[in-house]
Amino acid sequence: MMKAAVAIGLAGIPLSKYGPIISEAEQSGAYALCVGEAAHETFAAASFVSALTTKPRIISGIATWARPPVTTALAASTVDEISGGRYELGLGTMPEHWNRDHYGIDPARPLVRMREYVEVIRLAWKAHGGFSCDFAGEFYNVAGYRRMIPPLRDEIPIHLAATRPGMARLSGEISDGVLVNWLHTQEWLHEVLEPAFAEGVARGSRSPQRSAMVRVLVEPDPVKARDLLRPSFAMYQQVPYFHEVAASGGFVGADLADGLVDAMTVHGDLDSVVSQLQERYGKWADWLELTPPGAVGGSVLATAYQELFRVVARLNSAP
Repeated sequence: MMKAAVAIGLAGIPLSKYGPIISEAEQSGAYALCVGEAAHETFAAASFVSALTTKPRIISGIATWARPPVTTALAASTVDEISGGRYELGLGTMPEHWNRDHYGIDPARPLVRMREYVEVIRLAWKAHGGFSCDFAGEFYNVAGYRRMIPPLRDEIPIHLAATRPGMARLSGEISDGVLVNWLHTQEWLHEVLEPAFAEGVARGSRSPQRSAMVRVLVEPDPVKARDLLRPSFAMYQQVPYFHEVAASGGFVGADLADGLVDAMTVHGDLDSVVSQLQERYGKWADWLELTPPGAVGGSVLATAYQELFRVVARLNSAP
């Protein structure tokens, strides 16, 4: 049965003021609270969220590969310890120009880099009790690393964020779950990403979950809803894959047509939103990361969260 998680820590509300929202998210029965790093550093934010909760999973949705993989493994194990074993690591690559311009990372050969990144994390996680992390690859080289203390458990679940088929295929092969970027149409999800993911699953030895980020707004007025959701697209419209994904639904050009907003988000009254999520994802997803509109004011965001929790409660109580 598909479960609903909630994205926490969006810009517009200071993280220090998120306490009541986090509490209400837990009370709504959220499957997980997901913390990205567009607005905050994900491991620090995940630690903050985990300290205020007791039940939901805490998932980085997503952590980028800007850190060395040994550091990522250590950070993940720290959050896992703080949360009492509720943490799961979501990893993503970032658009090419973010890699080059913001972090000085060569974005070439991302699938090879991510494969190595995940392998080093798993080796570093287990580097204790007489074992060390030793790895020689194209992008990462580690020799003789050993942890000072063992992690809380033998392995951390790792989800890979995917926008295009290559990463979806790699997710199926090596990860514990794929987390599809919210920038998708149903055609892109089912005709492009799912076949690639299934191919990867057939190659691998794990049983990875299927999940997706979804922009959701409970607002009966479609004109008002689209106006509130459009700012969420701003930071992605210059990313090449945005146009590739949009074209899968028949949308060409930079204009955010009503149909494109409708195809990549879910909005309407409460019943309509719940119904759309079940119809679009109920037969495919193990869980969804529901995300309110981005780039909106604090009061608007706070109201959007209140309505989102009603969606979460409905979805997670469904038989």
